[in-house]
Amino acid sequence: GGTRDPAYAIETPHIDAWLERGVRLSNYYVQPSCSPTRATLLTGRYPLHHGLNSFIPPTSAFGLPVEETTLADVLKGAGYSTHAVGKWHCGFHREEHTPTFRGFDSFYGFWVGGEDYDTHVQQGAYDLRREDGPRCGADCTRVDDAALGAYSTTLFADEATRIVTSHDASNPQSPLFLYLAFQAVHAPDEAPARYVQPYESSIASDMRRTYAGMLAALDEGVGNVTDALAASGFLDDTLLFFTADNGGPSTTCAAQGSSNAPLRGSKCSIYEGGTKVTAF
Repeated sequence: GGTRDPAYAIETPHIDAWLERGVRLSNYYVQPSCSPTRATLLTGRYPLHHGLNSFIPPTSAFGLPVEETTLADVLKGAGYSTHAVGKWHCGFHREEHTPTFRGFDSFYGFWVGGEDYDTHVQQGAYDLRREDGPRCGADCTRVDDAALGAYSTTLFADEATRIVTSHDASNPQSPLFLYLAFQAVHAPDEAPARYVQPYESSIASDMRRTYAGMLAALDEGVGNVTDALAASGFLDDTLLFFTADNGGPSTTCAAQGSSNAPLRGSKCSIYEGGTKVTAF
């Protein structure tokens, strides 16, 4: 949430609990926008080598080259059950660029970079889909129109929880890899009132208060997935990696209520405010 000034502070107890039990990466840098960071995380290669150097606009015909091997490819080859949930944004103009063609056994989420949290619409098109099974193409992918009106942070947390609870923990030959990429706290600024209301008296800025609600919903989702991991007996044998994909858009690239203080710059900037992020 940026600065610890009480006028800006946001409570994230579930994320904080993970941070306290883990190792904070205090000198951790990413790319200044989302697609290249995601592609780098999935391939282990710098944008210079994988070729995805900027975010992918919603009408663009490019993505992570199909020749690149992803982390999901490698883990699937090692016997893992692999699942992706949430925002993809690594290519969607051909089915070969979509998640289940990049090593994932299933995908639930949206292909583009951002959309309305409730209507799931980007530039007039509805983008929320379920893909069950490897290489789930045109004859397999299904638009989840039943989710119209449901807040995406809750949808993605529920899907991740379902995957964890349905995984067979008794089979050591089939471990689980879950790539959970919440839409939050990406633009647009939208949060259910129940998450915003606790900050009505402590945060004066409307933009920052909505952002606080978005982050509170995200934290609740992290808590729900954590509870599912614990209930399924996975916590003692799970490696969790938490990262942002760029600095907060405090002044640029759809500016919202984020704060990168005391760092200079914002999302889409190569200053540290756009590239040095929270990770553990």
